[in-house]
Amino acid sequence: MKVGVVGAGTMGAGIAALFANADYDVVLVDISEEALRKAKERHKSEILKELEEAGIKKRDEIVSRITYTTDLDNLRDCFFVVEAIKERLEPKRELVKKLEEIVSDECIIATNTSSFKPSEIAEVMRKPERLVLFHFSNPPTIMELVEVGGEKVDAAVLEKTIEVAKKIGKTPFVIRKECRGHILNRMLGASGVGASYVLYEALPEEVDAAIKNLGMPKGFFEMFDLIGVDVCVDVLDSFEEAYGDKFKLPKGMRFFLNKMVEWGKLGKKTGEGFFKWVEGKPVIPEAEPCDVMPIVAAIVNEAFKIVEEGIGDKETVNEIYRTATGSYAGVFDIVELLGAKTILKALEDLYERTGKEVFKPARSLKELQ
Repeated sequence: MKVGVVGAGTMGAGIAALFANADYDVVLVDISEEALRKAKERHKSEILKELEEAGIKKRDEIVSRITYTTDLDNLRDCFFVVEAIKERLEPKRELVKKLEEIVSDECIIATNTSSFKPSEIAEVMRKPERLVLFHFSNPPTIMELVEVGGEKVDAAVLEKTIEVAKKIGKTPFVIRKECRGHILNRMLGASGVGASYVLYEALPEEVDAAIKNLGMPKGFFEMFDLIGVDVCVDVLDSFEEAYGDKFKLPKGMRFFLNKMVEWGKLGKKTGEGFFKWVEGKPVIPEAEPCDVMPIVAAIVNEAFKIVEEGIGDKETVNEIYRTATGSYAGVFDIVELLGAKTILKALEDLYERTGKEVFKPARSLKELQ
């Protein structure tokens, strides 16, 4: 069976590899020959190692299962196509509209959008019910999580998408009520605000040392580098449209991120972000852990608000956090470990000091007292 992936960047190349590894015939499309060349090189070495690290490697090589092309028409015979292009709404809309003209009416069109609602992207489609959320954590080859769903998606399309996610070795979590950022990235957005305030008094390596002490295999800024600073900036722009100032970073931090993008310090993919990267691994200086309660409190608070809004139930939100971070503890498990009273006190102090909505305690968290 043939699947398509549009976008040969960090995410698209990884998603294409997952399908090829699961013995699908894959068509990988990008407007850039150079992006396709780099993806092919990654498929010959780095990504094979990632599949092995994830414990899902089935093939010794995957390039023979992938067609690398700049021509969207090569997607014509696909039964499943994933868009993984830059995180901008209008280009995504233009792409799915083009795809409908090329693929069959039975073909499922999936979006790996980090922040937009599936229904926002599907507005321009003849059959919006064929578009489904298919959002991976980064790197997709290693991370177990994929968020699937959408308010308008057809039940049969969703069922098939869940089946596909499992076949490529992933754990799908269904999100039926939409919001920008879905579940995972809303929590990450909140953590970014918390991290900005921590950075006034600490270094990235000190933050990451503390995060790892909480049972996570990767630190906050290491994850930032993996995702890509440019991607994070695009997500923040999308969030600002939907949530106003809620996830807005302090001016100094946003200025610094914009400069990192300008300087090409995007993280792992360019060899330097918050840390230097050598042969695909971060070079993180030894450091003593610092106080990361603003980050933890912001994540927990946002998790409670997500449940209050009906985006996901408590168990789903807990497992999405645990699966995405690789931690032994979910976000609500952290509440039990640290105590709701401790987290609430931290939030009240942070909200009083900063006035940031992300620190305003959730109603249901306050009710635990």
